[in-house]
Amino acid sequence: MRPPSRLDQPQAEPAPNRLAPSGQPAAMSRLKGDLPPSLLDRYLIEHDGRGRAERFFRDHRAAEPAFRDAGRALVAATAYPDVVADMLKIARHRGWTEVRVQGDAAFKREVWVQAQALDITVKGHRPSERDRQAAGQPARTPDRETARARDGQEPRRAADLEDRLRRAAVVVRGLIANPEARARLLARAWSRAAAHLERAAPVRTRPGPPGPIRIDADRRRERDR
Repeated sequence: MRPPSRLDQPQAEPAPNRLAPSGQPAAMSRLKGDLPPSLLDRYLIEHDGRGRAERFFRDHRAAEPAFRDAGRALVAATAYPDVVADMLKIARHRGWTEVRVQGDAAFKREVWVQAQALDITVKGHRPSERDRQAAGQPARTPDRETARARDGQEPRRAADLEDRLRRAAVVVRGLIANPEARARLLARAWSRAAAHLERAAPVRTRPGPPGPIRIDADRRRERDR
């Protein structure tokens, strides 16, 4: 007898697309069938045993309702934008200024995007940059003061490092007579400096090697005496 495999085990059904109030005062409405009048003509409605509107169908051919009203929550079979819009109208009508969403990613994303225009806070979904753009929110930018300070510091660091390297180049030219060895040493120093600045600020301009530093013949003879 073979041991049971994963295929033999019952698979858990995905969580329904659900929208429910979160952290709301007790005075808000949780009554099944408490709807804005404008929605009554948009759907074919089936009522529960107590006569309350419960299942909302697009037309008479639909096998499943577009969404269900459970009183304390609204549950949808799909993430159609018009259905989500109507669910949010019900939430707003009932005073749900903060809701929690569950279900698939498309449903949670659609609820979050549309809720921004209604000033409804949505928990259960972390919006992406595209979600924010779809909701008409401005793109996030770094703090202005931080950006300004960084923009002022990086050129100063580059200028200070370049000045130190130029002074070091003068000393190296005076100590090392071999021009090839001198050039290798200076090139290595500038390469390390450029790599350091690139790690600190990759978009900034790299420092270039200093221009020719001239030591004329008269000064050299005076130094050799």
